[in-house]
Amino acid sequence: MLLLKNFLSPQYFIELKPTFRVIMRVAVDVGSIWIAVLISWLLVDGKGVVALFTQEATRILPFAGLISIFAFIAYTDAGIYRVARRRTLLAKTIHLTWINVALLTIAGAAVSFTTPAAVSTHALLMMFTIASSLQCLARVSSAVLRSEDAGQSDRGQHEEPDPNRVLVIGGAGYIGSALVEKLLKLGLQVSVLDAMHFGEEPLARVTGHPNLTLIREDFRHIEVLTRAMSGIGSVIHLAGLVGDPACAVDPDLTVDINVTGTRLVGEIAKARGVRRFIFASSCSVYGSCDEIVDEQSRFNPQSLYARSKVASEAVLGSLSSRDFVVTCLRFATVYGISGRTRFDLVVNLLCAKAVRDGVITVYGADQWRPFVHVDDVAAAITTTLRAPAELVADEAFNVGSDNQNYTLGEVAELIKKQVPGAEIVSDPDFVDKRNYRVSFEKIRTRLGFEPAWILEHGIAQVTALMRTNRVGHYSLPTYSNVLSLKEYGAKSFGGFKITGWENELMNIDRINANTAPNRPAAA
Repeated sequence: MLLLKNFLSPQYFIELKPTFRVIMRVAVDVGSIWIAVLISWLLVDGKGVVALFTQEATRILPFAGLISIFAFIAYTDAGIYRVARRRTLLAKTIHLTWINVALLTIAGAAVSFTTPAAVSTHALLMMFTIASSLQCLARVSSAVLRSEDAGQSDRGQHEEPDPNRVLVIGGAGYIGSALVEKLLKLGLQVSVLDAMHFGEEPLARVTGHPNLTLIREDFRHIEVLTRAMSGIGSVIHLAGLVGDPACAVDPDLTVDINVTGTRLVGEIAKARGVRRFIFASSCSVYGSCDEIVDEQSRFNPQSLYARSKVASEAVLGSLSSRDFVVTCLRFATVYGISGRTRFDLVVNLLCAKAVRDGVITVYGADQWRPFVHVDDVAAAITTTLRAPAELVADEAFNVGSDNQNYTLGEVAELIKKQVPGAEIVSDPDFVDKRNYRVSFEKIRTRLGFEPAWILEHGIAQVTALMRTNRVGHYSLPTYSNVLSLKEYGAKSFGGFKITGWENELMNIDRINANTAPNRPAAA
């Protein structure tokens, strides 16, 4: 079913990167087919080597070429060469074998209608058996070699943590693409661990930087995490499913990635000697409150996404120690342009609709939200990273500014001032329980952080971009977390086994941050 669903989908062809590893995989697979064709033709059909230089070769050589081309298309279409694809060795070999069975069926049907046939039926069966065996053997050998390399690395090549080395997990995302550039400007050695679901364009401005290392893998892969954290002094964890709609697509996947995955990252980071750990949380943990909330306020999350952030903070708080400093940054609602453009964020979306559609549709105009520019979020992370450990150890900070608490109706009016021709359309009957104003005094007084952007300037930035031809339609999946997740398919992420401890943390209403976020209070 998966093969039929994705047949001739351009997705994996677009994402195919001509890296050395991919080129070697293609060469091995195509080479295996050629070897199998020649062996089966020579042995099963009783041909001699001399036949390769006679007229008989005019049938078998084009046949081998066509089979190789069709095989390459089928393998690519199935995602076999996709670098970030996460499969076990058994799953890879089974998938490859099924593809070869499908190719065998097609080749057999084609041969039966040709006269004279390029190869006999027995030779055809032998050919695909040999090719599949060689391809699976190559993958087994590769897995063994990687395992040995990883073992040697773990035993003899573990480096001591270097405070100038930073690992950004999810560094090719919306916030990460803005952050990485700032870290490099500080002279830090930056490693980015990201599955690169949106390609490498978000990091195009820094690609090739001598202090940048790209690791194109799923962050939930234990061996990858272990190797990536060797010698790392600080980890900034930005990865995960972000946004209420995206998290609602598959609740189990959300808990898996956002909670189980975060625990894995924290445990490995601590075990590898990482000194500083910064986690990307969200002000959405406050959810619904008529009063201004601060870091001491009770949680009242109204979505799975918000609850996953609460649970993650509790998990990381339990790991925090004197030698493993954990800081949770609760971002306000982010807006603005970064390396990876998003139009599923309220300010960005309303700006896009105002410019392109002439309509600013507001649901729940009286709802309060705090806002912060993506560039300021990156600046807050670097500020936290450079702050003395005693100021940020076991702490949570709201990231934003008091003067950027707005109702959605006020946001619409600010956009209309810059796009006068747009009409504001409000739905007074829409009910959304999320409503919160946030205090940002703690990060301002303790770390001296003040955002450089104001909402009006961010609106001008987004509307200016929308008036150009540099982006496509705002509704494209590439600009939306939930739409890209639906297109890519939740099942393709794989997963860990959720054992139950995660669900116990999804109902916490407060983390006693008067001293540490490692003592959760159940609701």
